[in-house]
Amino acid sequence: MGNGVTQFCLISRYGLNLLNTLAYNAVGFQSVAGGKSHMAIEVITDIKRPSQKIVGKYQTLMKKYHSITPALSDCMNRLNAMDSDIQPLFPGIRMVGVALTIKTTASDLAPVIKALEYIQLGDILVVDTHSSKNTAFWGEIVAIEAKLKGAKGIILDSAVRDIVELKAMNFPVLCRGVSPNPAGAVGFGYINVPVQCGGAAVSPGDIIVVDDNGVIIVPCYDAEKILGKTKKFLEDEEKVIERVQAGESLGQILNLDDLEQTAMDHTRIYDT
Repeated sequence: MGNGVTQFCLISRYGLNLLNTLAYNAVGFQSVAGGKSHMAIEVITDIKRPSQKIVGKYQTLMKKYHSITPALSDCMNRLNAMDSDIQPLFPGIRMVGVALTIKTTASDLAPVIKALEYIQLGDILVVDTHSSKNTAFWGEIVAIEAKLKGAKGIILDSAVRDIVELKAMNFPVLCRGVSPNPAGAVGFGYINVPVQCGGAAVSPGDIIVVDDNGVIIVPCYDAEKILGKTKKFLEDEEKVIERVQAGESLGQILNLDDLEQTAMDHTRIYDT
C-alpha cells in the first residue's frame, strides 16, 4: 500500500474525506521540498509552568476531599469556572493537570493534531474551537497518541466522536456534545497561547482541576496562594458541617441577620 493510501486510511479514522487528506498533506504534516513546512500554526514553547510540587499538592487535596472545585471557585470570588455546557463524556472524571492550550478556527483540526507533539507528562489539553458544538475535534486515534505521551485528558468547547472507543480507553474528555461530523485540516492556529474555553480564560501553564462539579482554572501565577486559601476554606467547612450536624442553624453560623449592614465575603463565611 502506497504512502498516500496509508495516510488516507489513518486520517479517515478522524472522519476526514479524500479532499481533507490532500489538505492534510498540503499543510505540512509530512515533509516537503527542503524539509520545510507550510503550516501557519504558531507554537509558543517558552511558557511558565507550575512546579511539580505545587501540582502535586493540588492532587493531594483532591485525594482528601471529593469536591474541591466549589471551594476553589469560592476562593477565587466565583471566577475561573467553565460553564455548565462543558460536560464529562463519562461519569467520575477527576483530574489535576497543567494546561496545554490550543486555539483553532471553527473547522480546523490541524492545530489539535500538531499540539500532540508538545505534550508533557501530566498535561491537560484545552481547545478553543470558537464553540463549534456540532463539529468533532477529538476521536480515538488522537486520544491514543495523547494518552501514550502522558496527557491527563482534554477539554474542548466542541463536540467529539468515537465515544465508545474513548470510554473504553478511559481517557478523560470534557466537551459540549457528540457529533459524527469531523473538522477538516487546513493548517492555521495557535498552540500555547491564552484561550477561551467554556466561557473561561485559560493560559498555558495554568492548573486545571476537574471533579464531578465541573472545571476550574487556577492561574499559574496565583497557584500557591489559592491552594493555601482553599485548604483553609475546606478545613473550616468541615467544622461548619460538624456544627450543623450538632444542631446549630447555618443561618446563625453565617450571621445572616447582619447581612443588611455587611456584604458577605464568601471566602470568609467559614471563619470559626
